[in-house]
Amino acid sequence: MKLNKIALAVIAAAVMPVAANAGVTVTPLLLGYHYVDGISKTEDKQGEQFAGTHQDNDLYTGAGIGIELTPTIALELEYGETDSDALDANGDKVTGPNGHDFEQKSYSGNFTIGTETFSGYTNSPFKPYVLIGAGQSKTSMAFDDGRKETSKDTIGNLGLGAYYRINDALSLRGEGRAIYNFDNDWWEGLALAGLNVVLGGHLAPAAPVVEPTPVEPAPVILIDGDDDQDGVLNSVDKCPGTPLNVVVDADGCPREITADDALRMELRVFFDNDKTVIKDQYKPEIQKVAEKMNEYPNSTASIEGHASKTGPSARYNQRLSEARANAVKSMLVNQFGVAPQRISTVGYGYDRPIADNNTAEGRAMNRRVYAIITGNKSSTTVQTKDMNVQ
Repeated sequence: MKLNKIALAVIAAAVMPVAANAGVTVTPLLLGYHYVDGISKTEDKQGEQFAGTHQDNDLYTGAGIGIELTPTIALELEYGETDSDALDANGDKVTGPNGHDFEQKSYSGNFTIGTETFSGYTNSPFKPYVLIGAGQSKTSMAFDDGRKETSKDTIGNLGLGAYYRINDALSLRGEGRAIYNFDNDWWEGLALAGLNVVLGGHLAPAAPVVEPTPVEPAPVILIDGDDDQDGVLNSVDKCPGTPLNVVVDADGCPREITADDALRMELRVFFDNDKTVIKDQYKPEIQKVAEKMNEYPNSTASIEGHASKTGPSARYNQRLSEARANAVKSMLVNQFGVAPQRISTVGYGYDRPIADNNTAEGRAMNRRVYAIITGNKSSTTVQTKDMNVQ
């Protein structure tokens, strides 16, 4: 074993990270056992290349520097050496004048992929990993007479190992590794142990994504009012803007009441002696009767005709009284549009005087038409607070 070369590797590993960043790793010393003897294919292949001899199993020493790419994956550059005796085909050490030794140096770049890459990061100090990498191996056989046989080959590394983290800066390391020589088609084995130093501490795992707790929206409190001051809240008022003095129902709408309006009016028309012509002064009164009858569609008029006790006979006066009643009816129907079936007429002659027929004034009062108009109607109106509703 050439310790001066190991020392150089350690120094190189130590000075490379001049400014140490988190996740930079240094393995100042790797100790292991290198296996060749006992792997029959390797013994045969080396025997063909190195004058019938092959390497003995012996101590492996090395060093490494690396960087953590993630909290569970790292890349490491490794240098190592093995000095071993030469064995013949029978496994005996070659000695004497023809004796010679093997020296093997290897340079490799290896990825260590933690199993927590797949299972999820934990706080456990035990960190298993899978190693995969490649590099170059330089195997030299030195004869006692100074001659050398050298083979430079491409190698591939595949291993299983684990770190045990003592703290955030120091870890113990153990590993079993298989080495495949691509150029010469042989396998070697390596069992390793070492101390791993982390400069600046390990990379911290990403903080877990915490789903925000859904926040229930605060309930919206509606402040209800009564803008039209009718006693019904705005939220249920179906008739907003009701006038102040109006009585409303539960929906805030004006309450309507039905009123029965009765009609009763009288009409008196006086005539000249022995005449049935209506004087102009009575036409406005007859028009008012017609207007009321039109306003009250179910109203009726009962018209009585009368005469004074003059003339040739009672029969004549009877006909005269009837003619006077019909004259008023005719005006209501023909001039003011009252339906004729709503009007009844009767003549009483001079049988129902209201004054003395022996005087001119009395006879003038008895020459008359008297009408009674009756009816009623129902009307709907909005109830106000000042109404007295029975």
